[in-house]
Amino acid sequence: ALYYFYLALQFDLGDVAKMPERSEILDRNGKQFGAMHGERRRLITREEIPEVMVNALCAREDLRFFDHHGVDVKGLARATLRNLKDRSFTQGASTLTMQLARNSYDMRAKSLHRKFLEIALTLRIEGHYKKDEILTHYLNRIYFGSGCHGVEEAAQTYFNRPVADLNTGECALLVGIIRGPHLFSPFRNIEGAKAQRDEVLDRMVVCNFLTEEEK
Repeated sequence: ALYYFYLALQFDLGDVAKMPERSEILDRNGKQFGAMHGERRRLITREEIPEVMVNALCAREDLRFFDHHGVDVKGLARATLRNLKDRSFTQGASTLTMQLARNSYDMRAKSLHRKFLEIALTLRIEGHYKKDEILTHYLNRIYFGSGCHGVEEAAQTYFNRPVADLNTGECALLVGIIRGPHLFSPFRNIEGAKAQRDEVLDRMVVCNFLTEEEK
């Protein structure tokens, strides 16, 4: 544990909040008429994220997000037993914070070394950022397919309006495609995207975020 904590200290936690946006070209009235360089990303604040998006994300990816300290011990134990049974890394049990750590520092290798380092970084991130900050950084950073980096770019690209104005089904669709942004992109596979949306809605009912009638 001390060894991986030492390794985690070598990473700059400020990088978690640093995300490249495109350079915008404005006209004389301050309105954007072009963009150049950088990733297709528009950063948003926590206040712009609808609660239904938060509920959908927690239901699908990390139900105990607001209760644990970065690592879901129960989920990790369950995944470990499954991996031992399968003799492969078939289950990850990654929390939102663990996913944020992995994406912030581009840690892709499937190995115990990477997992232990990811856990150490996760604990550091949880100690440095508040839960709402972690949630916002996650949604600003994650890839949603079709060149969309971040949930605001995805909302504008797929639905032609800001994430703050999305309804329940649209939020569920965006959350649903996170696990397969290329495979389930609505532009590439609309039926697959709808199926993922329905899975998220079903999960929201199970987690008491929605009623059957609302679904």
